[in-house]
Amino acid sequence: MSDAVSPSASRSRRLALAGASLVAAAALAGLGASWASGSRLSELPKGPVLARAIERGTLVVGVRRYPRPAPPEAPTPPEPDGFDAALARELARSLGVTLELVGLDAAAQDAALRDGRVDLLIAGVPSATAPKGIDAAPGSYDTGSGLVVALRKGRVQDAEALRGAPVCVGEGSGYAGAVSLRYGAQPRSYPSSVHAVSAFMAGECAALAEDAEVLERLLKNDEWRFYKPLASGLRPPSDAAIRLPQGDATSRDYLAAALRQWRADGTLAQARGARAGNLQFEITLLKDGFVCHS
Repeated sequence: MSDAVSPSASRSRRLALAGASLVAAAALAGLGASWASGSRLSELPKGPVLARAIERGTLVVGVRRYPRPAPPEAPTPPEPDGFDAALARELARSLGVTLELVGLDAAAQDAALRDGRVDLLIAGVPSATAPKGIDAAPGSYDTGSGLVVALRKGRVQDAEALRGAPVCVGEGSGYAGAVSLRYGAQPRSYPSSVHAVSAFMAGECAALAEDAEVLERLLKNDEWRFYKPLASGLRPPSDAAIRLPQGDATSRDYLAAALRQWRADGTLAQARGARAGNLQFEITLLKDGFVCHS
């Protein structure tokens, strides 16, 4: 019996993926209502970075990007990370301007900010601490608790065995630093959480570190019965901060105020829930022959 996917089945799966992506995008786009409710951000002063965006009518934000799971015969181009884009969208709305997203690989992010190609970076935890010429708004927008999972019958059976072991993480994940500092593990970064899960399931790492909400959902699926929680309560040692050019304290304070409001009014929790649901869907596609290493 052939394992090839028929054209009609492949088309149905692509339509399902597109439909689910639209639903996830709508959920993330709808976060604006809760952000704007009762907002007084418009009354706060804006520094040069944000003032320039208001003058041109567009906020340009650099974000992470990655290709979504797709059949081998129809790979998808890299697209902006939905969670990063959700926050960028709310910031643009709070300023009363349109949004331009620029998908950036990790190696290009800091240069894009320093060269003025983007106004801000929303791309998780930076790989380097305090890059030259770059500042960060106080506070983290990725505040969840992390979880580490491993094979039930794998070589890593307890948290102590993580020392020196490779652990898959997505680009910009604060859990990379957490598993390194707490357990002496060796984090391996992949372009996205989906890529990290795919690599883990392929045996490239002894464990996987990710947001607990995402992994707890996945562990309820039958195909995840071969995996078990290994360590919980991970807290990133570094903030997933909004980055901006150095020397603009007023814009930095505005961004910090926006982050505080996002946490207080439930928008952050809603965005994280939407991200968990979207990732769960994308990851379940891996078992159906879809791949994300395009």
